[in-house]
Amino acid sequence: MPFYFQQTLGGQDIDSNLALGSYQDYRFRAPNVLLLQESFEHSIWGPFGFKIMADQGKVELNRSDIDFSDLKHSFAAGLTLRAGAFPMISLMYAWG
Repeated sequence: MPFYFQQTLGGQDIDSNLALGSYQDYRFRAPNVLLLQESFEHSIWGPFGFKIMADQGKVELNRSDIDFSDLKHSFAAGLTLRAGAFPMISLMYAWG
């Protein structure tokens, strides 16, 4: 498979999905990907809320090499502006 068709981790992927946001876009690339994502969002007052996120992941050439050791990680926290019951705008800071 050509490298440009392989799955990526880091920043946003080609479909604008965020994974390991503290790394630059397309930072890690290989045919086999393990990604764990956790997030919590809560309303503070009126339309304002806060959100925290954590991502862990790794890429490997061989499927048998995928395990839970040496995962790259990224954490993010920030504020949200809500419309109705859903967050519409997020202002986040990520580090990893």
